[in-house]
Amino acid sequence: MHFVSSSESTDGCVLSPSASAFSAMLSAFIGSVVNGLTSGWFVAFMTGWIAWFALFRVMLAGLYMLYRSSTDSWGPGKHERIPGPGEEDLDHLMNNDNSGFNLGEEVGRAPTQPSRFRILWPTAADVRTVGSDQRLWGTNKTVAQSLRDLDHGVSVLGWFGWIYGAVYAPITQSFWIAANTNTSSNGAAKIVKGLSIAVTALPLGMDCRVRYADSLKRKWAGTLFNLTNSISCVLQGIFCAILLVHGVIDLSASSSSFFPWPIVAIYPVFSLVWMYTSFTFLPIKDGARKSGKAHWYRHILDLSMGAFAGLFLAAPAFALYQSAQFAKFESGDRSNGMNNLASYLSCERQLWRKFVAVVP
Repeated sequence: MHFVSSSESTDGCVLSPSASAFSAMLSAFIGSVVNGLTSGWFVAFMTGWIAWFALFRVMLAGLYMLYRSSTDSWGPGKHERIPGPGEEDLDHLMNNDNSGFNLGEEVGRAPTQPSRFRILWPTAADVRTVGSDQRLWGTNKTVAQSLRDLDHGVSVLGWFGWIYGAVYAPITQSFWIAANTNTSSNGAAKIVKGLSIAVTALPLGMDCRVRYADSLKRKWAGTLFNLTNSISCVLQGIFCAILLVHGVIDLSASSSSFFPWPIVAIYPVFSLVWMYTSFTFLPIKDGARKSGKAHWYRHILDLSMGAFAGLFLAAPAFALYQSAQFAKFESGDRSNGMNNLASYLSCERQLWRKFVAVVP
């Protein structure tokens, strides 16, 4: 029995579009739970809110972190020094205030008013300074509260979350792309996979974890950490864009009826609006705080929000996985992704393709 082609190996085993959505479903749910446990309930909530329109936020945050990491301009940590007079960086192009850790306050002069672009391209001081500092955010109580909720110091859980999101996730995503982009019949699976990538990419640019780099004993190790974090964010943004574009092209080509091009056209507009709005609530920050140990109920809240957001984020992939329309057999019989996936795993001999099919 031969299935509708989506991902076909050299053994002739075929994975249908609905079965291809299984790993995307796991990626969205498990990634959200990891976000809640390792980054806190607010990051999990914001990820759930933004993820379907996250492309531009992921790319801008990744490019910002890459600039800071490649120019070593994150500001004074354990290995850095405070910039001296006259030392400038790209902040001058985007902000009205001074760069680095000179917050624009001199004796006898009031601080300058931040420009509208400051939330998009913050100074190093904005990222490093605690959220309650009103020199940075004025009377914006919503922003101040959201930044206080990033209450996570350097921890084993934090390291696990970073390894999962910044190292493991882009590796498995690249394998999925390699296994699924050689056909044009799985456009829907590519779209839901592209949306699920944001679940691991977004937290990298919400809490940039510069404090983890500071905690390393060697400066080169800290620089490598920051570069890995930023490159991973940019790379996942590129993966997301590739899958969304290819998915739309493939799905439109295989559609026998009217394709919703107006929705496709308005998607970038919504993504830009979501990006700017989300930055007003949760700008790029280093989430280190001095509030001490979190109470046990905070961990329950973190886990619960991660699971709740995960169910929401996994819904499109789950709907595709359960769809008989995208898993019908050539003979005309109908099934769903679960039946096709089981048949594929029993047929496929290449371990890496089995890995791609079931691993988030």
